[in-house]
Amino acid sequence: MAEQRGFVQGAILLAAAAFLSKAMGSVYTIVLQNIIGDRGMGLFQMAYPIYATLLAVATAGFPVAISKLVSERLALGDTVGTRRIFQVSALLLTTVGIGTFCILFFGAGFWAQLAGDTNAQPAIRAIAPALLIVPLLSVFRGYFQGHQWMQPTAVSQVAEQFVRVVTIIGLAVWLTARGYGHGTAAAGAAFGAVTGAGAGLILLLYYWYQRHPHLERNTAVPVPSTWQLTKTLVYYALPISLGAMVVPLMNNVDVITVVNLLKSAGETQATATTNFGLLTGRAFKLMMLPTTLASGIGIAVMPAVSESFTLGFRREMSNRIDTAIRLTVLLALPAAAGLALLARPVDIALFKDTAGAGTIQVIALATVFAGVQLTVAAVLQGCGWMYLPVIHLLIASVVKLVGNLVLIGPFGIEGAAAATVISYAVATVLNFAAMVRLLREPFNWRDWIAKPVVAVFIMSASVYGLYQQWLRLGGADLGRWQTALVSGAIIALGMLVYTLALLATGLIGEDELQRVPRWGTRLVSWCTRIGLIR
Repeated sequence: MAEQRGFVQGAILLAAAAFLSKAMGSVYTIVLQNIIGDRGMGLFQMAYPIYATLLAVATAGFPVAISKLVSERLALGDTVGTRRIFQVSALLLTTVGIGTFCILFFGAGFWAQLAGDTNAQPAIRAIAPALLIVPLLSVFRGYFQGHQWMQPTAVSQVAEQFVRVVTIIGLAVWLTARGYGHGTAAAGAAFGAVTGAGAGLILLLYYWYQRHPHLERNTAVPVPSTWQLTKTLVYYALPISLGAMVVPLMNNVDVITVVNLLKSAGETQATATTNFGLLTGRAFKLMMLPTTLASGIGIAVMPAVSESFTLGFRREMSNRIDTAIRLTVLLALPAAAGLALLARPVDIALFKDTAGAGTIQVIALATVFAGVQLTVAAVLQGCGWMYLPVIHLLIASVVKLVGNLVLIGPFGIEGAAAATVISYAVATVLNFAAMVRLLREPFNWRDWIAKPVVAVFIMSASVYGLYQQWLRLGGADLGRWQTALVSGAIIALGMLVYTLALLATGLIGEDELQRVPRWGTRLVSWCTRIGLIR
């Protein structure tokens, strides 16, 4: 029970950290746009995607791969092997980091020319040193996650993003105020990736030297050679890195097809481009924000399931899978319902008008499928089927392409949003089918679907009633800031109703409440006093 509670706490910590980091990232882009203008933002965006692509290729799969290997060696009692994994991973990723740094820093002129503006060179060079630091972050995080100790990863993620955002905004304001040009201001903003990574590394070093528990040496289990460990790391990391690249691939399907198909359907160039902006700049951003919660759950569940699978602890593995999927659904389903119901006021609060409300309503359902398929993919990869979820995502990308070709013509930009929902649904069904077939894990439809749907229905009824009151008060005519306040109040009340509904339906009980970090005992006491639990 203690181990299960620790797993749930770790999943909640990582999900909360991912959500907070994503929220800070969303805020800074709006602020930065106002500081350095469209020209400076364009130069910054020329540097960042190149860096992000190199980073994904170099390190995306390694934290999870390291955590899986460490958890497996710990399950066998091989603490020497875990340290060896750390050493080999640090050497390998440091080498990769130096190589990618050289490619980006010394090739800045080439990359800037390829992007179409040589003034992007300073920003590209300013962001390059982060590639020397982030690989080490990946090693530490993977090692701690392998011990199912999620606090260092969660805290360092938030610290990294906070320092990054402060640097981006601070340097952009300072350089702009001193009269520097767009290129220099963009470079200052890009340097935030370096300071953020440095802050994260310092925190992880603190955990390593001051708080990491001492591990007794154990030579009873043979330690794999450096070459064997390197091959195994690459074997596990490669499919996860490929998986990280598939989501941009799905986005590139839209880049290539949406505008052209909208123009073929009769829209002008300006209208088609504007509608594409509604899809990518509004709907996708709102859809992906709750999905980051599932990514945190997936990071926590992989080493936990890997350990149980390695030891042959079938019941423990099933309990962890059940908890991870239930937690994902409990977070994603109300987010999807709330986004669909409150699309108009949320669109006004964040983007000033309701132009994207229809697209947001359609794509809201993708929040559930995108989140659940991430968690089930982590389960499959934790049990050794590393490439299967990647194949399923590639199939989903083909479905996305076909969906765009079929649906955009008759339904416009909402057709592209519907194609996204269908593609993620296909990936989810394929992952579930593989889990049932390969792990013989039953599909717990009552706890995974039926009970959450009842709780979400109760929440949705209250949110819809509050939304109707907003319309009676004037709706969009209230103005942006008044609508933002009303939206925040409706969301808060909806979350409260949803929590009470979960308690009333029995989907959350005393045991689940006890697992909430720090607040568990207080929540149990409060709910017992008012009669929600016995």
